[in-house]
Parts: sequence; C-alpha cells; structure tokens
Amino acid sequence: MKRNRWFKIVVYIMLFSMVLSTLMMSLSYLVTF
Repeated sequence: MKRNRWFKIVVYIMLFSMVLSTLMMSLSYLVTF
C-alpha cells in the first residue's frame, strides 16, 4: 500500500518535470522570436 502511494507521487513528479521542461522549451522558443 505504502509503496504504491510513493510510486504515485514519483509518477506525478515525473509528469510535472516533463511539463515544466516543455514549458521552458516553448518559452525559450518564443524568446528567440
């Protein structure tokens, strides 16, 4: 049970980091223009 919960938290963190990286990429892309 506990392990599953931690796994969920890790997955959420991974998703958040992915979204953050894509946002930063799009931001830098916009800044170049």
